[in-house]
Amino acid sequence: MKKVQYMTLRSNVQLQEGEDGKQRLVGLIPYNKRSEFMGFYEYIQPTAFNKTLTDGADVKALWNHDTAKVLGRVKNGSLILRSQDDGLYCEAILPDTTYARDAFNLVKEGYVQTMSFGFTPIQEKVEIENGNEVRYLTEVKLSEISFGVAFPAYEATDSVARSIRGIDLEKLSSVLEKNTFEQNDYEDIKTTINALNDLLPKETVREEPKVENTSAVQENTDVVAQTEFLTKLLEGINELKSK
Repeated sequence: MKKVQYMTLRSNVQLQEGEDGKQRLVGLIPYNKRSEFMGFYEYIQPTAFNKTLTDGADVKALWNHDTAKVLGRVKNGSLILRSQDDGLYCEAILPDTTYARDAFNLVKEGYVQTMSFGFTPIQEKVEIENGNEVRYLTEVKLSEISFGVAFPAYEATDSVARSIRGIDLEKLSSVLEKNTFEQNDYEDIKTTINALNDLLPKETVREEPKVENTSAVQENTDVVAQTEFLTKLLEGINELKSK
């Protein structure tokens, strides 16, 4: 199953105040514009949102990806999505809430002026250009629009968190959530144990550090703390394996 990806846009979010007195945040997801480098590049094609729009999907507008701070939604007409020649037009008609008023003012004062959107790739064309992987997204399932994103969230950043020093944390998490392990699960656990063993110092020497050498004291403390953490993690995995 493909997971939701996020792409953050550097273009400014626009403010509007309608004749109805309601405040609005307006942004554009541009077509045929290269994304930031995420281990690869992505281009949103003009056809990408056609199915989302045709199906009338109930896309939400959020403040900084926070599902508790909904700024608009397609279902009640407070989020307007429209495909144009230059991109997908997104207009959120803000509710009369404290967080929505705060959101409007934060954009107005220039604290946060970027937007992001969450989507699941459905169809894409992949090419290699100048040694880099380039993905042309021809169809995506749009799930949310977010305004006020101070720190971009990219798939490349997530992948770093999922895999550390050869340990696939996402796969390990999925395995450990199971009530019953299968043979391939034991193999994954064994691989993790071996990787953790490789990280552990072969021999830990605890010496009384000299008082004047504060850097050595800190370094020794860090090694001990890391060793204790990895040892406990290893013991926990071994305990699960034995059940």
